[in-house]
Amino acid sequence: MSWISKILPIICLLAASPVGSEGSDRFWILWEKQEMVGANCPDGQQCILKRNYASRLVDGINLQKMYRLFGLMDGAALATGRLAEHPQAPRICQHNDPEVQLGFNPERLPMVEKIEVLRGLTGVNFDLRNLTPPPGHSSDFGRKLHTQFVAKLEDAGIKVLTKQEVAHTPGQPVLNIYFSHNDLNGACDYEYNVFASLSQTVLLTRDLRVKISAGVWSYSMGSTSDKHRGSEADIILGVADSFITDYRLVNRH
Repeated sequence: MSWISKILPIICLLAASPVGSEGSDRFWILWEKQEMVGANCPDGQQCILKRNYASRLVDGINLQKMYRLFGLMDGAALATGRLAEHPQAPRICQHNDPEVQLGFNPERLPMVEKIEVLRGLTGVNFDLRNLTPPPGHSSDFGRKLHTQFVAKLEDAGIKVLTKQEVAHTPGQPVLNIYFSHNDLNGACDYEYNVFASLSQTVLLTRDLRVKISAGVWSYSMGSTSDKHRGSEADIILGVADSFITDYRLVNRH
């Protein structure tokens, strides 16, 4: 990839104190290089502007002249209706800033459809074996469903990860599946619902030091829904069908 021809030398005032000098200001020359990275650049939705910086400390500079230069530049900007601080000014002095760590501002990335969280997913962990069986079903209800669920995902080319494998997989993808049933007028008259949520590890765009596990994909269905057809097992296996459908939409080979 080629560098954008626009290369910006910038002088940055740092409110920093060198060793042995209380309250001293230091001036740096900052070199910004811009590069478009991603798919279908420069206009593709996934294309982003990446910035890289090189800096050099300016020694032996006349501080009074530099203060005057900053004042003149601020006055010229305000006189033309511009802010003294350029809106694209790099915030390199804030070492924990996401833009510094990534080379681009993640807040400027476009929002995408939630289905994109399944793109590039290498596998998923889940466990249905301990599901509480609904009325009239044997104690191996969960174990049988787990086997069928595994078969559906593997037939679709989605790897089923063990607990040990998912702990070392990027994103640590876990599909949590909840099945509940409410007895209305006895064992032959009850309602049931299934809810599923795929969790992955994510970082906050405003602070990349904050990492949590968050639900990024979900599915729900109830026995009273017009879309539900079949038995209690069918409604749970419907989670696999929906997951596979969405997975294939963003992982077409």
